[in-house]
Amino acid sequence: MGLRYLLKETLYYKRLDGSPKRMIYKFLFSKTPLSRLVNSKVYNFFYRKKIDKFTKEHSPTILQIENTNVCNARCIMCPHTKMKRKQKIMGFEDFKKIVDEVLLNYKSIKNLTITGFGEATVDRGLVDKVKYVNQNYPEINIDIFTNGALLSKGLADELLKRKLHKINFSINAMEKNYKKITGLSYSLVRENIIYFVNKKREMKKKFPLVNFSLMILKENEKDVKDFIKLWDGNGDSVMSYLPLDWAGSKKIESVEKPPFIRKRWPCIPLWQSIMVDVEGNIIMCCQDYESKVKLGNVLKEPIKKIMNSKKFQEIRDKHKQGDFSMDICRTCDNWINSSLWWWVYN
Repeated sequence: MGLRYLLKETLYYKRLDGSPKRMIYKFLFSKTPLSRLVNSKVYNFFYRKKIDKFTKEHSPTILQIENTNVCNARCIMCPHTKMKRKQKIMGFEDFKKIVDEVLLNYKSIKNLTITGFGEATVDRGLVDKVKYVNQNYPEINIDIFTNGALLSKGLADELLKRKLHKINFSINAMEKNYKKITGLSYSLVRENIIYFVNKKREMKKKFPLVNFSLMILKENEKDVKDFIKLWDGNGDSVMSYLPLDWAGSKKIESVEKPPFIRKRWPCIPLWQSIMVDVEGNIIMCCQDYESKVKLGNVLKEPIKKIMNSKKFQEIRDKHKQGDFSMDICRTCDNWINSSLWWWVYN
């Protein structure tokens, strides 16, 4: 990690979170000799105290709403093609009801992520949903994840008129193997993204922050440096990350090795996030693409009743006790960075 890149990423996370601590902790405990301390007895003692303090009171800061589970891509690392859930787009009234129910009952929520197991821009009502949150909850930061293929000039213009906090372009490949990896047109995606970036500059807007991401696969691992170099000057951040296997549902080949596999810690989203699928179900985990573990439906039940239910509390208690035997958790590999999560994300 070069100094220029480190400084840029630190600035990015400062603007994203209001503090650079995420990047600082990540750098110190993964790129310096301090990494040797991770999961030592001393480290674990203070890490456990951090977890205990955070989990005493359930005060989620992130609301994630799956506005659609329909996707226009066919990414080789994604199990979307085998998903059995009914594919649909969340209606505006349901979206509004979910937002109101959650945000009025959890004042601790700071961020709304409009994404799920689908492509957010498939939803033609996306702009209206963003507009509703802007008008009624102006203090809420809105993040959107997209592959960019459907981000037409008209949609880009409309989104840039709204208050967005971050947009993540999940690109995942260079031109030579883009079609093979995503099933999409590279030229179209690049044209859409460049238009969005240039329009943002033309409007002299600081937000939304623009991030480009690449999941490191066997097919693209040699392209990581070129990917960063290509997109670095077009946005605020470029990120490459290790693949996940969707709770054991899809094994993905990659030569990259996870940094910390010494100890598994509780999953922070169980306390930090409220995740709602396209049907209004509160689900336990973003890796649960079939919504197997449903904890309740926010369109039918009060959100606090669901989040404080005996079933959900038992799941959290098991995680704190180091018991990951429940469905989804048992086969999940998303915990590889759990030795840093609790410093980095709260």
